[in-house]
Amino acid sequence: MTAIGLKIKKIREIKGYKQEYMAEKLEISQQSYSNIEGDKIDVPFSKLEQIAEVFGMRVEDIVSFDEKYVLNNFGKIMGNQIGLNAFPTELKTLYDDKIKLLEEKIKWLEEKNNSQTK
Repeated sequence: MTAIGLKIKKIREIKGYKQEYMAEKLEISQQSYSNIEGDKIDVPFSKLEQIAEVFGMRVEDIVSFDEKYVLNNFGKIMGNQIGLNAFPTELKTLYDDKIKLLEEKIKWLEEKNNSQTK
């Protein structure tokens, strides 16, 4: 059975979060958070509830998390919440910025085309 700290670590990695981010959200030091992932301390249920909230999951989902299942079925679940949150925030931001730039370019080209056809 996988220890809860390792499950938390794997979910954090899939979500693209850094330990520092988690520590900040949980209002603890990065070292304390690292100790949670390293199973060096027992995680109180109240802290597990906070972690679940940051992940946007239920505590039950963290406890029953199976990395092999998730990774083996990743391609099948890209349309649900796990798939959408699997990319790091920075990568999602880059894609969103690129899409916005392309939409602006399309609009500019359409305006240019309309002005030339008049």
